[in-house]
Amino acid sequence: MIKKTRLIVAVIFIAVSMPLLAWGFLPPRRETVSTPLAMPAGMPSLPEARTLAFTFSPVTRLGDSQVAELNLSADDSLDIPNVYEEYNVFVEARLDLEGGEARPAELVGTALTEGGAPTFYWEVTQRDAGTARGTLWLYLRFVPKAGGEEIRQPVSAQLVEVRSRSMLGRTGSEARVGGVVGGIVGCILLILAARGRSKSQ
Repeated sequence: MIKKTRLIVAVIFIAVSMPLLAWGFLPPRRETVSTPLAMPAGMPSLPEARTLAFTFSPVTRLGDSQVAELNLSADDSLDIPNVYEEYNVFVEARLDLEGGEARPAELVGTALTEGGAPTFYWEVTQRDAGTARGTLWLYLRFVPKAGGEEIRQPVSAQLVEVRSRSMLGRTGSEARVGGVVGGIVGCILLILAARGRSKSQ
């Protein structure tokens, strides 16, 4: 009777652990949203066509962090005056997220060079299950090399939506720990049940 009970309990532990392990360890799907950069009126034009590519996981596990990445790539050159000869150009970005935490929270920036492809990274975490919505801001700043007033404007405001899900109310780390512990306990009980059966034969 004890051997049969051990076997049943072992199967239950393993059956419960497997979904927890799969849900807790499988990497979330990532997607890339690409948008051509359109320069607003009144700003100097860049001498190359550029594309914004934002890569992130639209659905994550509760409590887990993900790395969101923004890349500003340079595509085809345009037959227009080279603005980099007259200006020092800087690109700045900020990810505002309501319902989630994006680090760094402040504006981050770097110099933009001809043909350069700057990339920005954020660590995004949601402490509560549900949807976090926000805006990914991109600014360009033109500082005249000969002196004078700089030009700074937002050139992109992209809406961002990230959903955080739990499994039976558990966070990703809780599911992983529960799955590992449950799997170990189930395997131990399964071994004990098998040994007990072999001894009785």
